[in-house]
Amino acid sequence: MTASRQETYYHVYRNRQSWLYHLAYMRLAKVLGVLHALERQGVDLQGKRVFDYGFGAGTFFRHCPRTALLFGVELDALHVERVARSLRAKKYPHVDLRAIDEAGWRDHALLVGRYNVVVASHVLEHVKAPVELLKRLTDCVEPGGCLVAVLPINERVGHDSHEWVVDTRLVQDWAAAAGVEIIDAFEFDPFTYCALPVFEKRSRCGRVAAQGLSLFLGFCAAAIGRRGWLKLGGLVARSTGAKPGQAVFTMQPVREKN
Repeated sequence: MTASRQETYYHVYRNRQSWLYHLAYMRLAKVLGVLHALERQGVDLQGKRVFDYGFGAGTFFRHCPRTALLFGVELDALHVERVARSLRAKKYPHVDLRAIDEAGWRDHALLVGRYNVVVASHVLEHVKAPVELLKRLTDCVEPGGCLVAVLPINERVGHDSHEWVVDTRLVQDWAAAAGVEIIDAFEFDPFTYCALPVFEKRSRCGRVAAQGLSLFLGFCAAAIGRRGWLKLGGLVARSTGAKPGQAVFTMQPVREKN
């Protein structure tokens, strides 16, 4: 991990486990996309083995039922322990979160497990070998399970932490090269597209404005509810011409077609 990426990671996630931070839209929007993808597939997470590769702040785990068995990896060991402790305090009985090293990810113990649902939210655009990672993650999927990948699209601001500028065709190429079938895909979230220039402000005033906007959008999304928020997003896109800021791909190994 480069020094700039590591500093960004610490700034965004470490020591930020209060409900207010988890309500921030830049966390919540990704979760809404994953939950909608699972609903479209009729997936109930009750009692399921859920593996989040690159779980960030752990916000998605907080939207899982307490009967789910939670697994995940992230880069910073101290942060991993704090997220695990926070989930256990919320009475999740099975939490297995571990640190992972970018150089040695291929040999990680959790990547030899099998899971009903695997999540990779805003991960693939950061790695140099997305095809290899996709293949490895779908190898972890139980028969009948799925991988849900969330990625940024239509980015108006460049990111030095991104290895790839993502569009649907690129993800389709990755999936084909990895031997993975995309069984569902959708684009959503014009709010991120509209707000991204604010979120990327580097000045102190800009960061305060971005945090305020993120909390405002998060409160609105939580109050309206996931389905209502996604419908509102469609209305905003049609009325303003704003493009979707994120795309969600649900995948399975090609072998499951047979």
